[in-house]
Amino acid sequence: MGLEAARPPLSVAVIGHINHGKTALVRALTGIETDRLAEEKARGLSITLGFAWRDYPAGAVDLLDSPGHEDFIRAMVMGATGARAAMLVVSANEGFGRQTREHLRVAQLLGLRTGIVAVTKVDLLPDGAEAGVRARIAAELVGTFLASEPVVFCSAQTGAGLTALHDAIEALIERCPAADRAPGAILPLDRVFSVAGAGTVVTGTLQGGPLRAGAAAVLMPSDRPITLRQLQVHGETVEAAQPGGRVAVGLRGVSVDEVEPGELLCAPDALVPSLLVDVELTLSPESARALKSADEVRVMWGARQDLAKVRLMGDGALAPGARGLAQLRFATPVAAFAGQRAILRRPSPAETIGGALVLDPAAPRMRGPTDARRDLLAAVAAGDLAGIADLLAARDAGVVSASEAARLSRRPLDEIRAALGAFETLGADLVAAPAAVDSARSAYLVRLVEAHRTAPNRAWVRVAAIRGHLARTTPRELLDHVERRLAREREIRVNGGQVRLSSHDPLARLPPAALARLRELESQVRQGGVTPPDLGALATPGSEDAALVELLIDVGALVVLRNHALRQTLVFHAEALDEALSNLRAAFPPSAEFATGAARAALGTSRKFIVPILEFLDVRGDTLRDGDVRRIV
Repeated sequence: MGLEAARPPLSVAVIGHINHGKTALVRALTGIETDRLAEEKARGLSITLGFAWRDYPAGAVDLLDSPGHEDFIRAMVMGATGARAAMLVVSANEGFGRQTREHLRVAQLLGLRTGIVAVTKVDLLPDGAEAGVRARIAAELVGTFLASEPVVFCSAQTGAGLTALHDAIEALIERCPAADRAPGAILPLDRVFSVAGAGTVVTGTLQGGPLRAGAAAVLMPSDRPITLRQLQVHGETVEAAQPGGRVAVGLRGVSVDEVEPGELLCAPDALVPSLLVDVELTLSPESARALKSADEVRVMWGARQDLAKVRLMGDGALAPGARGLAQLRFATPVAAFAGQRAILRRPSPAETIGGALVLDPAAPRMRGPTDARRDLLAAVAAGDLAGIADLLAARDAGVVSASEAARLSRRPLDEIRAALGAFETLGADLVAAPAAVDSARSAYLVRLVEAHRTAPNRAWVRVAAIRGHLARTTPRELLDHVERRLAREREIRVNGGQVRLSSHDPLARLPPAALARLRELESQVRQGGVTPPDLGALATPGSEDAALVELLIDVGALVVLRNHALRQTLVFHAEALDEALSNLRAAFPPSAEFATGAARAALGTSRKFIVPILEFLDVRGDTLRDGDVRRIV
């Protein structure tokens, strides 16, 4: 049995300019060498994401050592993605460099809001220079998320200030805010390798929810199913890994060649691949030019990067330093989640131009005016669940998909259903605003009243005629719900594809003479029993009698059956069919089998009539046929 991971480690992105001492400082703090590659050791600089950790009384800290060279900005984004805080490393004798500023800007665009500034190489400062360095650093931090965070002077070579830095890190564990919501466990894969005896192993910073050994998962956006064979945190095998820290996962069901760094490991059904992602853009004030619709950008998110075309909502261009809503359009499916942050860079010349906050990871393609879409995305950006629900209802004629509301608001489905308790349930996923249900209910009744007024002597109205008119403005699921509710409340009666008001009496407006003739026709058919009169002799087509027979059929007094072998249409009285069943039950008690001929003899009728009668009783469920024999149910 493995160790159960307790409080999740705090992931801290270690960022800063090349050669400012990040790797040396991490080594001094943890005793772990994060430069793993021979090239890194030979060149004396990091080119991949390094990882080290240390346990403190308040909890564990994962330090993600990001390369400082501008050529490896993707690895820096990997380190900052999923981290909850940053440690900005600044050389005391060199001050802020170009990558110091870019790393700080990227970390802020990725949503980091807290951290520490570690001023290294203080052993190289002349006496009395510290105050000036501190002032220059404070000036550089103005307007950033580190402006009011602790600044610690230290040296990895002499050990000066490391105790104070340890204290600042432990205080950071206590005060760091909780991670943003995500739809379950999500692990962006930054490393993929094979270990003898363990098979395929992947690593990343876990977000959203816990992972458990033995659980099923999928890789996105390839949607490849996998099983989590083993989990490790800080080199220890665990049964469960909590979000927030680094995790190594042994995979079952996939070879190392079938997994790509940059994929997302997540719970089944947590994410849906999409070509369209709606985002809120923040363009950097340092961007060289405005961003326009149809511009191509490189999107860096998690451990992957993708090319996308930008479709701005509203203004034709987004100026440097401005914010706006846009749709990112990808050539191949991507997997993202609401609340995920990304960095945008121009492909050529390479330049970090801003960041993006994912609002809808499975967006519809924008066509025509975007005002309603912009209002919805504004509510998503504000985390306004009530506003999201109202705007979804307004968009879809009062119907809201609970799963869509959950996706956009970044809340669990159960929480969404509880929050939308006043809405009426239409199905497993759909709910409807009470006002929309009331409106659809009234519209259904009005349409049905109008249909009865137009044809007062008809007992039933085709359901399709009612729904076909309402379907222009009312979703099918809402019509289903309203129809079921009206039937349950006994406002209407539904019979197959027909519907009528329960209060509707098609005989009420018949003139006395017509009503008398109707009763006479009904009596003739009733008297015929199981050998009724011929329909053609009873009422010639187009005659008043034919209309009265049709009305008797509408109200259910008469039943039309078909003898397919003889190609004849027969009309029976409903009471005659019920009486036929009673006589068959008396002649053939349940469990007794009988053939068609025996039934014909028992009822005293002919084959012309017995075959459609028995077929009718079969359909109604009164008799059960088994080959050439039947029995009463």
